[in-house]
Amino acid sequence: MESKSYLECRMAKELMAKQPLSELGFTEETNSNRVQKEEEENERNGFVAGARRARQQQKEFAEAARRRRSEGRD
Repeated sequence: MESKSYLECRMAKELMAKQPLSELGFTEETNSNRVQKEEEENERNGFVAGARRARQQQKEFAEAARRRRSEGRD
């Protein structure tokens, strides 16, 4: 994890105050372990790239159409 190493280096060289990395948002679980778990979950759930964004766009489009209808613009 590059960002974690970068911050550790800055603290070691006293370029920033030392503080626990957990306060900076880092957890004990490594990023690669988290990514692997997410990939496994996606495989179990039948993940399709872009599907979440497509559903979000569809919802936004429907809401915009409802607003136009309620404003009498359709």
